[in-house]
Amino acid sequence: MSNTVWTPPNIGQICPEQQAPLTQCSTTGFVFLSLLTQLYSHSRDDPKNEYPEWQVPSFRDTKPISPEFEAVISQFPEPTLPPLSSSIQDTFFTNKFQNTFKTPMKNWEKVTRVHSRGPGGSRGLSVTSYFPIFDFEKFNKKTDSEESEEFKRDRERYAFENRAKKEDLDMAFDNPFSKYHRDADFDFMKEIFTDSELETSKSDKVEIRKMKKIGSKKRRKRQTSDQYDFIVVGAGSAGCVIANRLSEVKQWKILLIEAGPEEPEVTSVPSFAPVLGRSSIDWNYRTQPEEMTCRAQRGQTCAWLSGRVMGGSSAINYVVYMRGNKKDYDQWAALGNEGWSYREVLYYFKKSENNQNIEAKDIDHHGVGGPLNVERFAYTDPNVVMLVKAFHEKGLPLVDFNGKRQIGTMTTQTTTKDGKRVSANDAFIRPIRHKRPNLTILTGAQVTEVMFKKKVAIGVRYVKDDVIYEVYVSKEVIISAGALNSPKILMLSGIGPKDDLDDLKIPVIMDSKVGYNLQDHVTTEAVLMGLTNMTSTLLPTKEILKTLSSFAKYGTKFDEISATGPLQVTAFYRTKHAGNDQTIPDIQFHFDGRNRRDFYLDPPTYLATNIFPFSSYDSINVRPILLQPASRGYLTLNRTNPVFGQPLIYPRFFTVKDDLDALVAALKYIVKLEKTKAFKENNVKFIRRRVEPCNDHPWGTIKYFSCILKSYTGTIYHPAGTCKMGPRHDENAVVDARLRVYGVQNLRVADASIMPHIVRGNTNAPCMMIGEKVADMIKEDWDVVFFESLVRK
Repeated sequence: MSNTVWTPPNIGQICPEQQAPLTQCSTTGFVFLSLLTQLYSHSRDDPKNEYPEWQVPSFRDTKPISPEFEAVISQFPEPTLPPLSSSIQDTFFTNKFQNTFKTPMKNWEKVTRVHSRGPGGSRGLSVTSYFPIFDFEKFNKKTDSEESEEFKRDRERYAFENRAKKEDLDMAFDNPFSKYHRDADFDFMKEIFTDSELETSKSDKVEIRKMKKIGSKKRRKRQTSDQYDFIVVGAGSAGCVIANRLSEVKQWKILLIEAGPEEPEVTSVPSFAPVLGRSSIDWNYRTQPEEMTCRAQRGQTCAWLSGRVMGGSSAINYVVYMRGNKKDYDQWAALGNEGWSYREVLYYFKKSENNQNIEAKDIDHHGVGGPLNVERFAYTDPNVVMLVKAFHEKGLPLVDFNGKRQIGTMTTQTTTKDGKRVSANDAFIRPIRHKRPNLTILTGAQVTEVMFKKKVAIGVRYVKDDVIYEVYVSKEVIISAGALNSPKILMLSGIGPKDDLDDLKIPVIMDSKVGYNLQDHVTTEAVLMGLTNMTSTLLPTKEILKTLSSFAKYGTKFDEISATGPLQVTAFYRTKHAGNDQTIPDIQFHFDGRNRRDFYLDPPTYLATNIFPFSSYDSINVRPILLQPASRGYLTLNRTNPVFGQPLIYPRFFTVKDDLDALVAALKYIVKLEKTKAFKENNVKFIRRRVEPCNDHPWGTIKYFSCILKSYTGTIYHPAGTCKMGPRHDENAVVDARLRVYGVQNLRVADASIMPHIVRGNTNAPCMMIGEKVADMIKEDWDVVFFESLVRK
């Protein structure tokens, strides 16, 4: 598997913290990840690709699974792990008070890993699972070629060659389980799921100038003579659109730079979305500890998934196609952003869209013939119908959320085609990639700064394979790296809050509120409704592996794995906190499947290690989502490693009390669905089992729901607003209405970071709209939009 571009989440780092035996932390979970890696880790875009594209709905037989896999899967036992005792701390760590660990690994140098009482600290564990110091700063790493080759060996040999051996490993840090886990295949897990980030666990504090000086010794610097008309930084939801539309102009040379790899085939299957976060195609960012949020999560921080792959977050999201409320865009325009009203942006939504459902007949709101396929899943989960009926009984109309009105319920439209994900990469880049010689795509290249000459952007500096490159531009640089990385690149380039840049000795080009105005759709992870055998889809552990094997061979768009379980339904609702406009909701409901046994055994570890497909569940997690929070957060550069460390993210959820009150009201409302005929027919009820640390409050009370929201805080990963669009008199604005960065020339930002207010809905489609609109603006500004002879047909 020489062209492997994806490796699964390293749950072996987290599973030792489990307080009870979780299914994903048994051998079943690791074999599932191994099998998934064998079948789907390659990319059809890789020039070394040796594998055909996974297709549906054809019944093509893919590369066969070995008899060893088939034999073991058919006889696989149910997990029989005993409950863990508190003594696991003493047996797992050689010395729990020790501050470093020497970790010998095959084909690796011995490294020292510094750690703190951060992640897992609430349990008294000293864990290095995420970040090496108190700031929980995670460093990026490219695995050396020797380890990569070992990691790509045939998974079958690792999994089953030595299954008879049940020897206890030593207590070195790379052991993903304690010696009490008799069910675990240690050799298999040690070989495949070792910590791939140990070499980058050094945490010396350095100034950015010193770091650049040090970096010049470690990295070769190559001055390139390449020059392009436009450089697009980030191949995400907006960046792919921009690269496509600008490359329509034959005379323009376009460079699209992406930090991550080519898009792997594992992203194509909608039900596999849980295994994409925390994997090698996620930036693996986490928030900083705060008083009001994430209290029960690992290290009192929350994960913020963000795609690091061709397609960006559109390649790892939950494929919902949602535009938001039309009043969102009218509010943008009312703030002084000319050209951004709903009437003016609707054209760009329709331009991208190729709607395959009945909504396509509404030509006033939908488009047909665009690059982005929009349709509902062919497979309908049984609980989806129940939820739609229940909301309808409670008075919500059946609506097209992307049409005339938003408040109501219905199954979601998705960015899929025949049961396969359609990412921005799949829609806008793959069809034209080898047809336009003026478009160059560079993957695995992390941009570290924009280069300026007298406040004019002249190019970018990036790192690829430990080599520093510089590439130049004759017209513009467009940053589309997302709401977390676009502000980071701007600040590294000298555009940002002056005091922060001065502290890091970064020369200030423009004092600007970059990184402020951070917003996201906050929710909770810990309110579940239980299902009976009438609608439960949970599979026995060995059946999960059989289903995966069978789907890889014979799967079609009508299979449950080709959909997203209860995520197929959503609803928009108004609480009493929504304001006076009766057309604007303040709450959206999402639903995702859970294994109730595993969740209640150990909620924090379950949430951090959940890897199984959406299609297998016996309870439903209710996510009330606050659509337009009043609270505002911010992010700053990592003070230990500004260039390659993760930005320090402070979401500051619930700092405005109305935000918390609205979500509590939404939870009180959703519990009333129990009284509907749809719920009673299926004997569905909310599980009134309290979870720590909220045991002191009766379930269902305001105090209990408030505690749950603060303890098991979550988002649906829609960060926005950190490079705010606004008129020049707005002191918080970073870009103008044409997305040009204030204070410099030839530099724009185009992604969710420019949103003055986050939209009331999922952000993938709005980001594509932003890409469509800014591409037209650029063509207008460079006087080519009216010359049809220049535009590629």
